[in-house]
Amino acid sequence: MDMWLVLYWTGPIGLAFFFVGLGSMIYLLTKADEISKRTRAFAREQGLEKKKE
Repeated sequence: MDMWLVLYWTGPIGLAFFFVGLGSMIYLLTKADEISKRTRAFAREQGLEKKKE
């Protein structure tokens, strides 16, 4: 019964997994946004962007 409180999601191990998952999601979203911005800037520089008519 004592281990249940440690392993429950509000316990230290559960919170550690939550914060590791949250941190990795934020990191991956930031990295994807940076790659997207660089790709758009490269396309604009090369004249490859879609022209609106």
